[in-house]
Amino acid sequence: MKSEVPIFGYHDLSDGEKNLNPFHAPYVLLKTKFCEQMQWLSMNGYRTLTLDDLINHNVPQKSVVLTFDDGHISNYELAFPILKKFNFVATFFIVPKYIGSKNYITREQILEMTKQGMRFESHSLTHTHILSLSKGEIDREVHQSKEEIQSLLNSEVNHFSVPYGFYNRYLVRCVEKAGYKSLVTENFGYYVANKNPFPILPRFTVKSRMDTGKFKEIAERRKGQLLTYYSKALCLQNVKRVLGYRMYIRLKSLILNSPPSDIYK
Repeated sequence: MKSEVPIFGYHDLSDGEKNLNPFHAPYVLLKTKFCEQMQWLSMNGYRTLTLDDLINHNVPQKSVVLTFDDGHISNYELAFPILKKFNFVATFFIVPKYIGSKNYITREQILEMTKQGMRFESHSLTHTHILSLSKGEIDREVHQSKEEIQSLLNSEVNHFSVPYGFYNRYLVRCVEKAGYKSLVTENFGYYVANKNPFPILPRFTVKSRMDTGKFKEIAERRKGQLLTYYSKALCLQNVKRVLGYRMYIRLKSLILNSPPSDIYK
């Protein structure tokens, strides 16, 4: 029997309403919402998996994967204490360029979290738009980020989360050749175990407006109640693919009447 597992993708948390850049605001979840989600998982007997557990098919019936992109300081200050409270593990995709800079996690915090069972993987070297790069530059983003994070952790880095979710065949080959075990994307849907030796993993991006009810429906695989959610997500995914990253950001900037924050440039 094939196991369907939701991989939840978070970014930033907040302990209250703040004046946020309109580009970043949808990716900032209130701490109280995150705590509600984790409490529900705990009370309902769910186990949190690492990505290695997932692709090695060590998958109990009630399983989820928790991931965070970018390495925001809230990952340490807000998410980490909640994860420890419920004895959960999460995977944090970090960018070497940002480690220790303003509003981002530090080397010391990364090592502390690692000792408590959290996993750290690569989110590229500089968080650039991968498809705008030459092949040599893509190689550097993939290989050097792996090397730098491995040097920090003194352990293997096995998974690569592509910034912004845009990727092509060359990036897939490059990530696989570099020795990663998977490419983690923003493709929408559940992970289903198959015979592909190099999986391309989908995720459910948790945005600020996702309520706990929708989170439960995804965790419980209640697909019938997710049709509207699926349709909207797949429509946005296709729009991004058709427009390409640069045009998508330009159009979004016009709609929001706001320039993108640094991380989205």
